[in-house]
Amino acid sequence: MKKRIIFLTAVLLFAVLLVFLKEKGIFRKEAEPSATPTPEVTKEQVLKNVWIITSDEESITFFCEGKEQTYATKGKLQETLTSCIADMTVKGETVLSLVVKPDKVTAKVLRTDGERIELEGYGELAFTADFKLYRLYDGPAEEPSGRILVGSSGNEFILENGRVCAALIKEKPELKKIRVLIGTEGFLGYYHQKVEVTSDCAYTVTYGEKKESFQAGEVCSFTRESFAEESGRRLIVPEKADGKITLCSIKRSEGIPSYRGTLEIAGVSEGLLVVNEVTIEEYLYAVIPSEMPTTFGKEALKAQAICARSYAYTELLANRYAQYGAHVDDSVACQVYNNIGENETSILAVKDTHGQVLLYGGEVAQCYYFSTSSGHTTSVADVWENAKELPYLQGKLHAKKADEEAAEALQLNGKEADDASMKLFLTSTTETYDSESAWYRWQTFLPLKALEQTIQSALKSRYAAVPEQILTYDEAGDAFVNKPIGDIGKLYGIQIYGRGNGGIVTELLVVAEKGVFLVKNEYNIRTVLAPVRELIYRQNGENINGAALLPSAFVTLQKGIYQDETGYLVTGGGYGHGVGMSQCGADAMARCGFTCEEIMEEYYPGTTIGFIYD
Repeated sequence: MKKRIIFLTAVLLFAVLLVFLKEKGIFRKEAEPSATPTPEVTKEQVLKNVWIITSDEESITFFCEGKEQTYATKGKLQETLTSCIADMTVKGETVLSLVVKPDKVTAKVLRTDGERIELEGYGELAFTADFKLYRLYDGPAEEPSGRILVGSSGNEFILENGRVCAALIKEKPELKKIRVLIGTEGFLGYYHQKVEVTSDCAYTVTYGEKKESFQAGEVCSFTRESFAEESGRRLIVPEKADGKITLCSIKRSEGIPSYRGTLEIAGVSEGLLVVNEVTIEEYLYAVIPSEMPTTFGKEALKAQAICARSYAYTELLANRYAQYGAHVDDSVACQVYNNIGENETSILAVKDTHGQVLLYGGEVAQCYYFSTSSGHTTSVADVWENAKELPYLQGKLHAKKADEEAAEALQLNGKEADDASMKLFLTSTTETYDSESAWYRWQTFLPLKALEQTIQSALKSRYAAVPEQILTYDEAGDAFVNKPIGDIGKLYGIQIYGRGNGGIVTELLVVAEKGVFLVKNEYNIRTVLAPVRELIYRQNGENINGAALLPSAFVTLQKGIYQDETGYLVTGGGYGHGVGMSQCGADAMARCGFTCEEIMEEYYPGTTIGFIYD
């Protein structure tokens, strides 16, 4: 009996000990054995259009999906592979087989739209669905097809069944030439129905393997029908390096324009596209007089040359007009080119700044500029929706040095700017660099009836162009929504709804019989408030009769009656979008003795001047 009590006591103590050990985490019950896991079977897969960097007998180093990788080969390779494109069948990290694509061409890029590419000497070729673009310099890296720069040479294009399956950009492109899309007369479009050219020297017209020669002054004509008879792009080249080609079929401000460089004429379904390929420096010869009067001060013209060169360089890299075979067009959509021809002054400004651009953080800066400021510039983000904020394009007051203290109270920073402070600013006597300019201060009266017609038309056209910036108030949701614009009915009134840096209007409220509308973005606001048939009174006493845009969005509105008509008195300052350099302000600074470098620092603070050529 005694032994039994001892045994039970021992069992009880052991059970207590187990509980204690479990609570302390010292003892754990072993997990139940699980079923044996099924090993995952690695499947074969085909990697399309990979760039093979190099190989040896038993491995291949390649670039795919943004990284360099090395896989073993199933068997020994019979030859070394270097810098080629192939389809590889792999299993795990083993190459089972590969198909090298040796068919390749090296050619100049004339046009591309993401689906097709036109190569000099080869015509138009389609991209395959699995097209790959590899940039080998400063990399390697895989790029989207839109990064194939129009006008670039030396790139390798790999073909598969007559289509482009891959491309290798081996070297950083030399950005010394720019391709300009030449608009029709009045800059109304891009598609010419007839093109007539001649030259001040002998010239040739090349298409395919054919070449025709023409004497100086001899006119050559092209129509869409002539391209139907013999397809291909026409290349027009003057025999002399400084020869000019005259485009007889259009007129610009100074008459029939002539162009340096070469002209290309491409036939498309809509008509004929005309592209002028010219060096960046020679392009600027005809940009400066088209954008700034060459009567302006020398240092202002040099500043304009640096701005225009910087803009051209960034647009060239942006490749926005690749579908037309160009980098920029010749209208206000980019920089106006050859509307007024080159002269000795514009050429000198370009030569004095040869290759100079504005830099910020080692990169070429975004050099926006415009005609005349209100005395205060604005932020790039307050003018272009979704624009990247840039420290040197924040906007500031440009008061003359002697008047800086008096100007401090007139700062119109950010969303704090209101109607009262804007009115005070526009009536201030503070001297800024633009104070003497004709557009520095202006007024116009918009009768309600005329404004109703303008707004009705403008809301529809701007909604068609940028629907996300023309919104309609939805009562049910108590919010402004994206909705097609119909008949707005009778106009009840307009109201400034938001301002940005410098007091620029960024949002305008339109109250009408059939809806309330919110207009965003300064360009849309200037379109909606356009004084189409009304006089604009400038501070120099000269009046302008009607305009398709309000001169600027740096304005105040005051409802009232003028000559028995109810409407809005618009008081404004400046001409243009208000971002970057005021050209009239730059001229005033130059006449005050400021250098080009000081002008650039005033309008693009924190930037430096560098070079784009070695």
